[in-house]
Amino acid sequence: MLYYVLPWVFGSMAVGLGVGFYLGFSTRQNRERTLASKERSKTLRVLGELLQASQDLSHDVDVHTAEIREVGQHIGHLELSGELGQVQRQLLKEVAAVLEANRKLEDDLRYARLRMEEQAQEIDRNRRLARTDALSGVANRRAFDEKLEMMVARWRREGKPFALLLADVDHFKWINDTHGHPAGDQVVAHVGRFLKQVVRASDFVARYGGDEFAILFTELTLPQAVLVAERLRQRVATTNFELSGVSEAAAITFSIGVSGPWEEAGQEEVLSWADQALYRSKSAGRNKVHWYDPQSGQVLPASAVASRPSGTAEAAEETQPAGSA
Repeated sequence: MLYYVLPWVFGSMAVGLGVGFYLGFSTRQNRERTLASKERSKTLRVLGELLQASQDLSHDVDVHTAEIREVGQHIGHLELSGELGQVQRQLLKEVAAVLEANRKLEDDLRYARLRMEEQAQEIDRNRRLARTDALSGVANRRAFDEKLEMMVARWRREGKPFALLLADVDHFKWINDTHGHPAGDQVVAHVGRFLKQVVRASDFVARYGGDEFAILFTELTLPQAVLVAERLRQRVATTNFELSGVSEAAAITFSIGVSGPWEEAGQEEVLSWADQALYRSKSAGRNKVHWYDPQSGQVLPASAVASRPSGTAEAAEETQPAGSA
């Protein structure tokens, strides 16, 4: 009997240990990210308070300097002789010494304030770099995950609509194989700049991984986002990207999947739905837009958005390209 039970027991223990390790590792990573974010916020807050204190102190020193200078002028205008004249000269020396000390203090405060501002800017720059993809210039996967989590939470709490678009560069491997990986890197960089130009300032663009990009549209319903995605697909298909070291410009297309929030669905579901729609676009021949309909649980083509809800046309117009890539 033990021969049958022991493998099951040890197997269960191994699975339990594996799950526990994974959960512990994920929890530790989340905790470390949260602690790092809190430390940055705390440091910036302290620097802000120090800057304010430095400005207040500088103001106080300026006021004190003006008062001392005024007193010195009054003393200097007095016509005194004898012992009083000696006292007058001594007082003027003391006033001059105080004014010089205040001048040095103001210089020190000014330097300290500039250094603190420099440090605050450096912290903010490092924070941005930690959430920016160096090649494409848009947000990285970490920043995307945080943004999607926040938008799902806002949807649940306030009912604010949003939509997720996943775009994959078609035949990207062919570009790398034909022109080399540097050309592929240039395409990724061009796509990052292109997407930042064609979306609204309120939307969020990220490099999801490799040649795949994600856009989070704020205040757009799912049908609105599908229309915007179709216009984006058409626009990129007619845009040529100049590549250094390559005789011909690169003409690329996007396969796109779109999804939106639904009832109590979390970020994993929203992301999975967009991924399913993207896969359908690629399997249907690429250079297409599909979207996941949460009501029916089906992946549908962009043409299935038969009519525009109120405000859809205006919302789509707002996301038109501001210029060429």
